[in-house]
Amino acid sequence: MNEVESNLESALIDEQAKRKQLEKQISEKEAELARYKKMLVQSTKMATLGTLSVDAASEINTPLLKAIGTVDSFNYSSQIITSVLNISEQYLNGELKESQFKHELDLLNLQHPFAWISNDLSPRIKESASTLKQVNYCVQNLLNFMDSNEHHAMQLVNMADVANNILRLLESQLKLCAVNTHFENTSPIYCNLASTNQLFVNLLLNARDACEHNDTKGCIVDVSIFEKDNYICVEIKDNGCGMSNQVQEQMFDPFFTTKEVGKNSGMGLTLVHSIVQEHAGKIQVNSIIETGTSILCSLPLKE
Repeated sequence: MNEVESNLESALIDEQAKRKQLEKQISEKEAELARYKKMLVQSTKMATLGTLSVDAASEINTPLLKAIGTVDSFNYSSQIITSVLNISEQYLNGELKESQFKHELDLLNLQHPFAWISNDLSPRIKESASTLKQVNYCVQNLLNFMDSNEHHAMQLVNMADVANNILRLLESQLKLCAVNTHFENTSPIYCNLASTNQLFVNLLLNARDACEHNDTKGCIVDVSIFEKDNYICVEIKDNGCGMSNQVQEQMFDPFFTTKEVGKNSGMGLTLVHSIVQEHAGKIQVNSIIETGTSILCSLPLKE
């Protein structure tokens, strides 16, 4: 081997070593970016959970105070009922004669009419039960959402059930929106329930925000679920501000947002895109300025 060939071989070895080093650095950077993305996605999920928890606390507070007030009013009725029971027990034990027993009951009835207590008690009990069921309903919806975020395994779910649970959870968030649902009878699908819940939350809140300044048309959100070509399709449509082609090209980019600084993290639709990818699905966007936006997420059925 002459000197030129030796130099070329040496240069080639050096180049290969540099390339391997560069590939290693790129791989490390990609892994680092993936970790950061995962952290950002998780922080977005936690932020959503925090928002829903605040809403749940607000929704719970009013009926809970009402129930507490109703239960407090039972103290009055409870004292009268206790007096009646004590007098009855004394009569049964022979401590009161029949005439004395009737006299004590008549006296108590004059002071606290039994008919009024009887007529008032039953409706109050029903009202308290209904109010506490409302509190339980709100808490259960939140717990279901939190529980789904604790279990990441794929599971068989009915997409309409998932949508209904999230719509109930977001009732206060969507209270200014007219929400129309169009749910077909679809096949159950294997999916990550936590991710699917998050997908609905982000799409629905995004649709609401798109109509935020629409005082003339109001906010209309259509939620459709149907099955097509071996896919379960979730379509969220709004009548909001719409998006330009330039915005549509960037809408799934991390941190991209058209909202003012501090109002939005810019990770909601990034997370939606990530969830659809996670399920090997596809996503389509159709948007017209000042008309509205439709986002269609199609998740494949596993054969």
